[in-house]
Amino acid sequence: MNFNDAMLAISENTLEPVTIPEKWGQGRATFGGMVAAIMYQRVALHMAADRPVRSIMVSFVAPVAPGAMDIRVQLLREGKAASQIQATAYQGDQVCAVMLASFGGERESMVHVEPDKAPAFSAPDEGHTFPFLPGLTPDFTQYFDYRYTVGKMPFMGSTQKVMGGWIKLREESTQAVSVAQTLALLDAWPPAVFSMLKKPTSGSSLTWTISFVNLPDNCSANDWWQYLADIHSSANGYGHIDATLWDKHGEVTVISRQTVSVFG
Repeated sequence: MNFNDAMLAISENTLEPVTIPEKWGQGRATFGGMVAAIMYQRVALHMAADRPVRSIMVSFVAPVAPGAMDIRVQLLREGKAASQIQATAYQGDQVCAVMLASFGGERESMVHVEPDKAPAFSAPDEGHTFPFLPGLTPDFTQYFDYRYTVGKMPFMGSTQKVMGGWIKLREESTQAVSVAQTLALLDAWPPAVFSMLKKPTSGSSLTWTISFVNLPDNCSANDWWQYLADIHSSANGYGHIDATLWDKHGEVTVISRQTVSVFG
């Protein structure tokens, strides 16, 4: 099942389990971007359109397997301008992930600071394509087109603290990019610390915080999106990584901060 079909398959009956599709794995777990996107789709059913998402925090508690996953949603608070919603995902009796989503309508502000424009990258067709190799690269990477222009690919012993390039969904999508698609585009990149390793190892996101700056209505998931990750520190089996995703106009869409467990 491709990404957009997986999102459309989510029932509006919030008591029904959702289905984690096959072929979206990364090792023994499902790709975290897919898990977060599915959880967000269920959360969004509880929020009015005039309160767009401002931030999402996710704690990945346990590996998620393909198949049924229950999501229990709780409205923590709905104020005059902002709302907080928590979602907890279960497989059997095991908590798999917890999401806290913050929504807020626009209001007047005396402070106005423009985010930085996208840095200068080589064009996508000048970048290095990340290949999908069945049995070697994670299953979910077959659904994305990657072009590395900064740093190196995973396990190539880079000495740079930064890594990035361009990305887009391979499947056709003419609609404006969605929050769920944005989460997938952002998380599809391997943890930047992997590029500094010299041999394959495993790892996974422990926690992930995403701030939504501006979700464009004139860009699709088939456009090229610019990504740059910066490793702030990595030691004792944990890496701390900040990342930014820019749209095709060079405008910031989301800012990410991730704590990654690195095994080995």
